[in-house]
Formats: sequence, structure tokens, C-alpha cells
Amino acid sequence: MNSTHFGTASGATRPSSQANSHAVFLHTGYRTAGTWLWSCFRQLDTVTAYYEPLHEMLATIDAAKLASSTADSWHSGHPALDMPYFQEFAHLLQPVDGAADSAASSGSVPGMPGYERRFAVDRFDGATPDGAEQMKAYLNHLIRTAHQQGRVPVFKFCRSLGRLRWFRAAFPEAAHIVVEKNPISQWQSCWQLFAQHRNPHFVAVPLAVLSMNRDVPLVRQTLEALRIELPVMPAPLAGAAGEAPATFEACIDFFKDHVQAISPVQAYRGFVAHWLLTLRDAATQADAIFDCDLAARSPAYLASAERWLEELTGLTPSLGTVRRDGTSDRGCGFDPLEGLQVHLDASRLGRDLVRNGSVEADALSLWTSKLAQATQVMAFGAAANWPRAEMPDGRATRMVDVALIDGAGIDAVLHSELAAAQAALADARSELARVQNSPLWRVWGPLRKLYGAKRRRSARQALRSRAAAATRQSEGKVSA
Repeated sequence: MNSTHFGTASGATRPSSQANSHAVFLHTGYRTAGTWLWSCFRQLDTVTAYYEPLHEMLATIDAAKLASSTADSWHSGHPALDMPYFQEFAHLLQPVDGAADSAASSGSVPGMPGYERRFAVDRFDGATPDGAEQMKAYLNHLIRTAHQQGRVPVFKFCRSLGRLRWFRAAFPEAAHIVVEKNPISQWQSCWQLFAQHRNPHFVAVPLAVLSMNRDVPLVRQTLEALRIELPVMPAPLAGAAGEAPATFEACIDFFKDHVQAISPVQAYRGFVAHWLLTLRDAATQADAIFDCDLAARSPAYLASAERWLEELTGLTPSLGTVRRDGTSDRGCGFDPLEGLQVHLDASRLGRDLVRNGSVEADALSLWTSKLAQATQVMAFGAAANWPRAEMPDGRATRMVDVALIDGAGIDAVLHSELAAAQAALADARSELARVQNSPLWRVWGPLRKLYGAKRRRSARQALRSRAAAATRQSEGKVSA
């Protein structure tokens, strides 16, 4: 792996003449701290910072909804923001009366001009996205609007990673930066919102996206390898003839019910499947990858990132507001041994995909690096993932290209990256085999299956009730 953690990704070089960027695209996953990184750019007077321009909410947004969509309106965990998330879109809303005054102050027609609902659905087939020309025109309009203000547009996407190859081809003059995190740390953030605040959205969304891509061979292979059974939406909730759901929102609502009826580790399997697929092209199609795990731990990494961000984009965001309280351990909802099995299944899948040519070797390097880190976080806590400096360098596992930070400014955390245990996954694999052969595991297994069966029966009953209600509602509309 030529490394994508600190600078230019392999196969995706950028001439120095493009340092003053036409636009910056931050391609982020759910709960990766992408909003924090975007907010750093937003602080610059020379930037127009667009938040999630593919978000399904933009199909119905109006001035009131825009004003109320703030970081403190829900348990977001986001940094304090001076303005609503979508403030930069406000002047683009169409006023109700068609007058020239601001839609933000006079009320507006629902829906962002140029936005279409289909933009919200990420795809994993590698083909040109549905509505590609319309989406390109919509984003180019946002880019031109920022340029007319004398500013650089910075987009924070959370629905683009599966289409990264297309985004790079469609917007070659933009700087494309993938924002990554290890999967268990991402999941813990999603799970905390669900377990503590009864917000299942971020647990459900990955399953909804997988469901809407279940026709893709790569997705089917991933679901099979990770032993994921996705329910099919009942016909009244789906589109005509059992096709894709009428809206992405309907699919999300369906899986919000589903995740409340399955075990946390089953939901995590779906989360990891989505995580793998979204990062498939990151190592080859992005100009750089910003590692939020390192950002929260290493001042040297932050200093280096500020340098290469300026070289890549011509912009100078300050990253000093990074949250450094990641040492507090958060639960994940399942036993570490269960999570370990998920990671082992994902690693085997990655090797198979490289062997059959479905992904490039750089993708496997990235996946393996982050899965190893996730295994350590899950088993020993957030702080224990960062080995002590005295650990032998020969046990290095993390794929960090020190040359990309010019061989300077390496602090204890980056040195620890190179000193991570080389046998982390191998040792874990042996431990899992030992535990699975123990009498306790043989007793626990049937109990887990019994408990899981009860949850699945409850889930089926809930889904049947929902389908029956939808059918009655549909029949009522027809008779009316």
C-alpha cells in the first residue's frame, strides 16, 4: 500500500498547479467525525461550506426546517456550530410568493431546487449513478454559486463513498478527501445513540443502503460472507412489483423497526458490510485519506494534516478543535468475541475479493489495518489500542507511510502506530478457536440461539403487523 492516511492516494495524484482548489469534496462515513472536519473549513472566510448536499431531507426542506436543523436540536455529539447545518443553502430556497427577498426570512417552497430524491441512495455497482447528469448539474450549480461569492466550495458528503469513482471522474478539478475511522469506533457512536437515546437511525441506515443494493453481485457476496439476512420489505411498503422502495426514507423506516428486533451483533455485521463496501475505492480514487483515529491522538498527525491540506486545497483550516476525549470507553452492545468473529469474516472476505479481482490490493491493506485497530479497541478499550513506545518495532501492524509526513514530527503516538502488534489478528484467531472449544462456549451457544430465535419471532410478528396495517391503508385509499 502506497498509503492514503497522510497524503496523496496511490493512483490519484494531483498536479501542484491545482493547489488552489476548484472545490473540496469531503467523502465521509456515518459518525466518523466528518462534521467536525467540515466545521473547521467552515470557519474560513474564503469558504462556502455545504453540508450533506445529497441528504434526503433536502427533498422537503423549507426555511423553517432549515432553521431548526442545528447541532443542539438532537443528541448529535457534533461540535458547537454557529449556524444551522444547511445555512449555506438558505438563499437558494424558492420563496413562497416568488419575490426576490430571502426565502430564509419569508418562508419557502419545500425542496431544494435541483435536488432529486434518488441522489440520496449510495450505490455499490461501480456504474454511472442513476440521475448522474442531474446530480452533476445540481452540484455544479452549488459550485458556481460559491465561486460567484469569491469563495471555495467545501462539500461534506455522507452518501458518496460507494460512488467515489464516479465523483472523481465527474469532478476531476476538485480535491477528493476520504474521512475514515475504524469500524468499531464508528459503530460505538451509532450504538450509543440507539441504546441511550433511542435513535436507531444510524444503525438502520447501513442496512437500508445494503437492501437497496441487494441486486449487486458484490453486495450479495458480502452479505453471504458476513452471514447477513436482510428482510424484504412487504409489497405495500415497496415500489411497484416488489422493486426498490418508493423512497429511501421508507426503507430507512422499515429497517428502524428491524434493528430493534435483531441482536446488536447482527446489526454490526450489516454495519461492517456497509463499511467495507464504502471504502472499496478509497485507497485508489481519493487524493487523500484523513484518519480521524489518528487525529484524536496525535498532535504531530494534526500538524502534518494541516500542511498537506494546504498543499492539496490551498486552504488553511485549523484542526486544533479536535476532540481528545476518546479515551472514554463506550459499549458496542455485544461481547468482544462476537465482534472478533465479524472481523475475521470480513478479513477473509477481503482476501477473497482481492483474489477474484473485485477489489485492488490497496483496499485490502486499508481494511486490514482498520479491522486490526477495531479489534484492539473492542477488546481492550480505546486507549489500549495505542501501544506503548517501548514495544518492539518488529511487531508493527498498522500501515502508516512515515515518508508522507516527510520523516519529521513523529510523536509517540505515530511511533506507537508502527509498534502495533503484528500478530493481533492471528493471536485473536487462536484465542477464538480456544474459547469456542471450551465447555462454556458449547453451553452458551444454544442459549444465544434460543434467545435469538425469540427475538426473530418477535421481529416477524412486528413486521407482519406493519405490513397488514399498510395493506389496510392501501386498500382504503383504493376504495376512496
